[in-house]
Amino acid sequence: MEQSGDDDLALLRAWQAGSTAAGRVLVARHYASVYRFFFAKVSGDACEDLAQGTFEALCRRRDAYRGGSSSFKGFLFGIARNKLLEYIRHRSRLGPTFDPAEDSVVDPATEGSLSSLLADRQIEHVVSQALRGLSLDDRIVLELKEYEGLTARELAELFGVPGGTMAGRIARARQRLREATDRLLARPDLRDSHGRDLDSAMRSIFEKIDEHLRRQR
Repeated sequence: MEQSGDDDLALLRAWQAGSTAAGRVLVARHYASVYRFFFAKVSGDACEDLAQGTFEALCRRRDAYRGGSSSFKGFLFGIARNKLLEYIRHRSRLGPTFDPAEDSVVDPATEGSLSSLLADRQIEHVVSQALRGLSLDDRIVLELKEYEGLTARELAELFGVPGGTMAGRIARARQRLREATDRLLARPDLRDSHGRDLDSAMRSIFEKIDEHLRRQR
């Protein structure tokens, strides 16, 4: 069940005031979402390390979050994105020049497990491949909006851009995903129908990843 931002804020305030129990509840509530954020971007071992690193950073920075117009979930995923960028820039051949607005992330170690999850529907496999070919930030925008439920305002705060700028980025990311899907589709009948199925395919991909992660826990 989706928890409200008010609940998150109450737990965080209690944690900031010294309640370690409130901190444990808050971490447990969001751990799966943060782990899922890293899934299929990096290998399984790295997912675990990055998720733990995200919450360690949250523990150090919990007093920095003041609420107001920003959401706790956006604050948390902002930390996760920074952890991911640190990891990629350390390991990528591009190093510190890696640009998340332009460069994509495809870890070959993640290809087999993701393909097996989506083998029963070609459209899901194609959309997944298209997502992986987008720039990292386009992919993050679409994943956080479509599955984690972040609003355009929350995404704007996460990326540090005005709301109007983020609305345009969301629209462009969706258009790039549609164009990438078009390029990858091999069957004309799927090409004709994917415009209706793109959103449902994305939701189905995330749901299958969720189910896979629940079975692993």
